[in-house]
Amino acid sequence: MPDELNETAGKIAAIVKSYLVQTQHDRFEPEGRVFLEKQISAFLHAAEPVRFVLPGFPCKSPNIVDKSFGILPDYGDVISINRLESLAKAIQALYEPGCQVTILSDGTTFNDIVEVPDETRKEYNQQLRALIQSPYIEWTELGDFFPEARSDDDTRKALIKSAGLPYKGMADFIKRVGNHDELAATHDKICSYLYNDVRLNRQPQQSNEDYLNSVAEKAYQMMYRGQALSALVERAFPDAIRLSVHQYDNDGPKFTFGFADGLATVRQPWHSVPVLSASGNVSLLGHASVDKDRHVLVTYQGRPWVYVEAADASAGKFDYEVLKQPLFGLKIDDPQELGVEALSPAFLAFLSAQFGFVCIKGVQFERSEQLETFCQPFGEVFQWQFGAVHVVKPEEKPSGFVHSLEKTPIHWDLSMIRLDHEQVGGNPWFTAERFMLYCKTPPKKGEGSTTVVDGRIVMDMVGPAVVKKWEDVRITYNTPMTYFGGKPRNYPLVYAHPKTGKKAFRYQEGSDSELQKFTVEVEGISGPESQAFISELDRLVYDERCMIAHNWDQGDLLIIDNWLTLHGRLPMTEASRSRELWRVQVF
Repeated sequence: MPDELNETAGKIAAIVKSYLVQTQHDRFEPEGRVFLEKQISAFLHAAEPVRFVLPGFPCKSPNIVDKSFGILPDYGDVISINRLESLAKAIQALYEPGCQVTILSDGTTFNDIVEVPDETRKEYNQQLRALIQSPYIEWTELGDFFPEARSDDDTRKALIKSAGLPYKGMADFIKRVGNHDELAATHDKICSYLYNDVRLNRQPQQSNEDYLNSVAEKAYQMMYRGQALSALVERAFPDAIRLSVHQYDNDGPKFTFGFADGLATVRQPWHSVPVLSASGNVSLLGHASVDKDRHVLVTYQGRPWVYVEAADASAGKFDYEVLKQPLFGLKIDDPQELGVEALSPAFLAFLSAQFGFVCIKGVQFERSEQLETFCQPFGEVFQWQFGAVHVVKPEEKPSGFVHSLEKTPIHWDLSMIRLDHEQVGGNPWFTAERFMLYCKTPPKKGEGSTTVVDGRIVMDMVGPAVVKKWEDVRITYNTPMTYFGGKPRNYPLVYAHPKTGKKAFRYQEGSDSELQKFTVEVEGISGPESQAFISELDRLVYDERCMIAHNWDQGDLLIIDNWLTLHGRLPMTEASRSRELWRVQVF
């Protein structure tokens, strides 16, 4: 048993290492690994969750020119906390008791020094907690340790008083810093940070000498409080593995956590902005480092959210808004009326793959052939017996739910296509890579919305342990012949994305409609058990966290990634009988 635990500790240490920022003089091997494995082993021998603590996420940098977007959370915060959650999930998959990460939001310690009001700091943290909810992440803050404090200033005083630092006061501390080379170097770095990064405000009539002296004084305050904070962490979390937002050589007890993939140096989301590159990777950069001519700004709920790399010269003339966090659904407005043709197919295809779908507002196609022409650069257009463009409109005597006023169940396009179709060529995995929906005539408001489900979010919701089980699940679907279908088709619930190789979620909702039955059976389990499993899947795909119900306006053009998402339609009344969409599929 001890050998097995030691082996598991080594595997967990390797997982942790993959999340660290390692510099040229890193000492994780072997010193840090030995230190870390000893900490991990203590949790394993006690059969307890592996516990980490990370002091961080204090407040956004007030320097919105060089560093941050503003005072509120953005996609950089999301990916950073998702990295912490990803670490916990990886450990959970290896070690059943799992992992718990405590984020000690330490903004109260320093926010007054960097001239961020307490209310601004509180708003950032409140929105961050509301935005990110995870069973693996526990939030705490300085005030939780000093409940008797009546104000934020009282909390800061209580922190210093409780620390038991070996100084008679600030003057004694400053004297010791002056006599200690390493502390003096740290003071110089903090002065540079306050002067160059934070850019503390200069008071009216303040001389340059007085200003620099005030910066130096605040740097001493930051160091003093920082030592008090470290003492608190050691008392409150004596056994937890210490993750740090600052650069260390990783020999223990502090390990430098990387908030994004592939970071060569430390980057914190509160001192940077998130940038989505054309390769699909997300990095953290200082705001001033982003080439605004080669990136477009995407907002969320009216605030900056992420920069996206764009080679199109005209891309910056459009407005972009993500519809659901973290990156699900992208609305594109055309304020200068340049036309959708001003955006390249390659850029739009990239956006649909990153966001699941994009909605371009105000597109004017007078004839369905214009939509087909628009779609041709995206790939080979699928041809039905009626042509490339499927006019989706309620019929008086529909042969299935697609042309009715009823709901259309959640599904993916071309899932039930006949294998003898000349473009399918007998390939059982054939499907459209993406499809386009254009609104010629919208339904009554609140009716006939197209529902889009992000399969990536579904898998995040259930966690890696459940997804791993889903990989062994196969489901058989069957529906009578309409303009598709006629024979049962069997698919895995989770499969490898044809281009990225990442896990993708595949599911179709059943239907008892008199117009068109659609049966769903889980392979290898009994009827009641199968039905319970299917009911749980139905509940998941209609969860508001992973679904967007798009309300149509005339001229809306949706480009939907058919590999990453599922879609359907909500029911309509007679008032929406004129609803008319045009659809083209490409592969």
